Amino acid sequence: MVSPSQTPSQTQQPVAGTPSTAASSQGGGAGSVASPFGAQAQPAGLNIVVLDPAHGGTDPGARGTGGIRESEIVLDFAIQVRRALELQGFQVVQTRQGNENPSFDDRSATANAQRGAVFVTLHISSTGMQGTARVYVNADLPPVADSNGLIPWDRAQAPFLGLSKTFGDLVQGFLAQRFKGSPEAAQTASVRQLRTTAAPAIAVEISSVTVEDRADLDRMAPGVADAIARGAAAFKPSYIVPTTPGRLP
Repeated sequence: MVSPSQTPSQTQQPVAGTPSTAASSQGGGAGSVASPFGAQAQPAGLNIVVLDPAHGGTDPGARGTGGIRESEIVLDFAIQVRRALELQGFQVVQTRQGNENPSFDDRSATANAQRGAVFVTLHISSTGMQGTARVYVNADLPPVADSNGLIPWDRAQAPFLGLSKTFGDLVQGFLAQRFKGSPEAAQTASVRQLRTTAAPAIAVEISSVTVEDRADLDRMAPGVADAIARGAAAFKPSYIVPTTPGRLP
């Protein structure tokens, strides 16, 4: 289940540097990301996918009547998504490997610490149409920089909204080919996991926990994995990663 945006923590760590690179605390004030002013960039390629199986630990996510737990299913989906991405030549970094529950900020920080990365968070819907898959990108976030040229942490996604939509549309197109009734294009929503991520970022929400048989979800995993991997590969030429700290796309 995709989590709506909430007020960000006041104790989160700062990010700075390149758009997909975590900053040291010396790079700017707490709770901010660097903006692009005055930097020059040279092309570098997309090569990392940060894969986020949502929920975990004490947060099971959406739950179905048959004992289905979103947190368990997305972790199983992540295994197949990871394999498909690696076959496409991507390095995969997961926000969790087991039954942990990293905070939203920790998940974003994992993505922001990478260079040349995109972020994909996996969810199972609580009420969505069974057998379909939907991609969400964050709704508009006005980019507001402070006097030091830094973008607030809770608006880190703002400069990447266009790239996120391009990436999301590609993945959604492949999902629509696989799963009848799925949308043709990515949809926008206020998604908490995406708002603080300084990289192209999408949420993939799969079917629904209301299915009568978990096997119905498990059968979708190869198609979802293939769509994400093919979408990332198709998006790769569109994302030029700046090589100079502080530069945004």
